[in-house]
Amino acid sequence: MSKVVLITGAATGLGRATALKLAQEGYRLSLVDYNDEDGNDTAERARELGAEVIFVKADVSKEEEVRQYVAQTVEAFGAIDYFHNNAGIMIPFRLLHEYSSEEYDRLMNINVKGAFLGIKYVIPVMLEHGGGVIINTVSSNSFKPTAYNGVYAASKHALAGLTKSIGQDYQDKHIYAVGVAPNTMQTNISAQAISTYTEEVGAKIAATTAPNIPATAEEIADVVIFAMGGAKMLNGSVVNCAGGQIYT
Repeated sequence: MSKVVLITGAATGLGRATALKLAQEGYRLSLVDYNDEDGNDTAERARELGAEVIFVKADVSKEEEVRQYVAQTVEAFGAIDYFHNNAGIMIPFRLLHEYSSEEYDRLMNINVKGAFLGIKYVIPVMLEHGGGVIINTVSSNSFKPTAYNGVYAASKHALAGLTKSIGQDYQDKHIYAVGVAPNTMQTNISAQAISTYTEEVGAKIAATTAPNIPATAEEIADVVIFAMGGAKMLNGSVVNCAGGQIYT
């Protein structure tokens, strides 16, 4: 029986690219996103590639909806072997003191609380079935913040910390965690961030960010799948796939 992969943020970008690659490899897929139109489209594309798929509309920042997407996955497939904890957002480029509390809360609720809630409800399923792998979509911002992007960077540092904690605390239970840390992806996640982009912001980003190769979502999906297969040896680490921006 083929393995089960649960992917959040599956409607577009990296989540979609990973889902479609895994569909071609015969995995069973549970796809989660708040964007049900694009989420259902991803699910249909995966079915056309031969995969067994469900789509669940959910807001990852709401605990009951997280509990439900995990329960629906188990109801459909019986287990969760891999969890791509991928849902996340960006907010407009600003200096820290310029952010509103509402912007902070929205980003942290999705990027950190949403990731934590997924972990909270997926891990008991994995424990019941003898183990599993969690791949967290982190960011190069977990190594070094992009200019004018401090709240987002803080959220990704937090997710890197959760990744390391899972690696430390669950490896004897055969649950392994790996963070995948891209830099610029050619997706729509940064569309809201650039709403405040100015020449001053651009100059500061250029002055503080090393040259790098922007990745396609498909290229980072290859890293996600590599991390899934190598999770035991990569356990607790964050894979730097920032296109040469960061050497660490």
